[in-house]
Amino acid sequence: MRRKVEIIYKPSLAVHIDYDHITVGELGNILIRLQAALRSMAGLSPGKYDERYSYAQPRFITSSVSTKKSIDIVVLLAILAIVLQTPGAINEWRGFSTEVFRRFKIAVLALSRGDIGFPEPLEKPDILEYEGRKIPTFESSGKLLGLEVTRGKIDIELHRPWLEELSNTQRRRLWNFLWSLTGPARRVDINDEESEISIEWLEEDKGR
Repeated sequence: MRRKVEIIYKPSLAVHIDYDHITVGELGNILIRLQAALRSMAGLSPGKYDERYSYAQPRFITSSVSTKKSIDIVVLLAILAIVLQTPGAINEWRGFSTEVFRRFKIAVLALSRGDIGFPEPLEKPDILEYEGRKIPTFESSGKLLGLEVTRGKIDIELHRPWLEELSNTQRRRLWNFLWSLTGPARRVDINDEESEISIEWLEEDKGR
């Protein structure tokens, strides 16, 4: 049986995806890679748990609402019920999720703008690679990435020391998430209570 978990409803991360059509496999890939990126940002990748949180094994869970041409995914944090019995635990885990969601948005923005380097290719196949192929470039997909901060403010310079410490694995998790969106998505909005970033895929100008 699964252990009982309690959901921390605030803060949350919302991902709005506009698309012409989306397959079950494409949606599954997006969610798998989103979770992998969040866990990596939080130091929760397998075998590399932060000592402060290894006993609790926090989970990222989702709820979603879909229409004919879009889907809204809300990501929340869930913690083992027994862990939340200690005084101040709710505030601690709220602070944890706030920082993870903030770092995720900052890293996506920094990677897409070239403020941090692209990940080095893997020597061996990885389950998060796109259909078993080595990580391609956006240019090879025939699409150009347009990204802007549409609400709030994200200061890359303020977080540059942390960004420069991102491992190749962390950057690869982020890149895999972005790449998984290039097929089905026309536009993606990622936001929390602090700010929002919007990604739009533009067809490459063949005449250039």
